[in-house]
Amino acid sequence: MKNGERARAGHDSPADPGPAVVGREAEIAEIRSRVAADRSHSSVLVVEGDPGVGKSVLLDLAVRLTRDTGQRVLKAVGSESETPLAFAGLHQLLRPVLRSLDGLPARQRSALRTALGLAEDAGDAGDAEHTDHADHADHASTPDALLVGLAVLTLLSDLSEPAPLLVVVDDAQWIDRASLDVLSFLARRMAGEPVTLLMGVRAAAVLPGFDKGYERLEIGPLSGDAANRLLDEQPKRPTGRTRARILREAAGNPLALVELARAAADREPEGSGVEGPLPVTDRLEGIFARHLRLLPEATRRALLLLAAADAADAPAAAR
Repeated sequence: MKNGERARAGHDSPADPGPAVVGREAEIAEIRSRVAADRSHSSVLVVEGDPGVGKSVLLDLAVRLTRDTGQRVLKAVGSESETPLAFAGLHQLLRPVLRSLDGLPARQRSALRTALGLAEDAGDAGDAEHTDHADHADHASTPDALLVGLAVLTLLSDLSEPAPLLVVVDDAQWIDRASLDVLSFLARRMAGEPVTLLMGVRAAAVLPGFDKGYERLEIGPLSGDAANRLLDEQPKRPTGRTRARILREAAGNPLALVELARAAADREPEGSGVEGPLPVTDRLEGIFARHLRLLPEATRRALLLLAAADAADAPAAAR
């Protein structure tokens, strides 16, 4: 595949990805090829798509497949509330392996510990040179960015020696900039290391350091057939007019299909003549409400007008 092109499916034997994954055969094959147990070189893949389209499901599948082979996984999930906190994403990613920092070169270790808010105990240093470096780095107000990047590169290289390593970052659009810079540094320098980096990001979000030059797996809407199959798997599958409306309003979005079907299950009986928008669950409302903040001001204002309009007046308001 060429950089920047949409990834195509591999040819691995099929595996059970779980009941929630429907109509994603090509995407599953691509994920399987990325986490193959015999991989011996680095790989970077940006998984992008709209909210609810299934990015997290595919990334979780990658994690499960990797752990099933006994290999190590490091994972972080971006949080909007932590975006302003420098190195918060890196701390989340490396928290399971913090004990391994002791094996890093002194200056790298001290810089990384400073970035992660961990105080170096100079009394534990093995020699005076170690102590000097530790004191200098740990009391610096800002860690050396190059040393932090080199420290993480060394750490991941060491961790991948026994077996390939998978690094997963979901909701990367909310990872703090300092952590993104480190991840971008890694992606450009880990060639030859058996480390796979999967970055999940919302469509149209700006991801500094990963905006070009890396392969992308674009997750689009489900086909009509796959959308119907997903509805058929629901505990109370919708039928008739309700089903048709769910298919139309969800527009192939898996989360919307599942949540609208769940919300519609307790509606008035089919054929009651109730008009207006389908009911939504709190989960669906919350996810798409957060996404609204990424839209232009004019678009948000138009959506607010639509939300305030009566159902019968909505088409006129949309115009």
